[in-house]
Amino acid sequence: MKNHFSNRVTVLISACLLVLLSACSSDDTSDSSGNIDNTIANNDFSFPTVNETNGTFVISNPEGEAPRFSARRTVEAGSGATIEFSDPVVVKYQMYSWNTGELVENTNDFDEPVTIRAGITEGVPEYLSHSLLGRKIGDKIQIIFEEGMEDLPEYLDSEDAYVLVIELI
Repeated sequence: MKNHFSNRVTVLISACLLVLLSACSSDDTSDSSGNIDNTIANNDFSFPTVNETNGTFVISNPEGEAPRFSARRTVEAGSGATIEFSDPVVVKYQMYSWNTGELVENTNDFDEPVTIRAGITEGVPEYLSHSLLGRKIGDKIQIIFEEGMEDLPEYLDSEDAYVLVIELI
């Protein structure tokens, strides 16, 4: 009985290994030089460059396919207090369409400052509020909202991605 059980386990393990190995077989694509492309996801993008002119951010036109994942980076490091969960953060931002490069929204057009509570998603996309955590007041950050993001505000096109340049003041 013991031998019969160990044989079944061995067969089961061998079958699992065979399935795993076949999934990793030589069906990979290769280029003309014979190099194998092991890319898991091919959605490379570059953050558009950011410049500031007279207190307004300007980005280069986004290039390539719209990103399928959200991303963020620091454009300029600030020197203020570190932002913690539920801290109110006053932000100044410009939001651009990935597809057209046009300015979609600008806090300079609002009557009052925009305040976001770090890590709290009431009224703002989760990725945005979580991107504030651990940053410093004075940071300038760039955030990409992926195409089709689930909690994108309804007035924005879900078939577009968006580039935000944000100053934490």
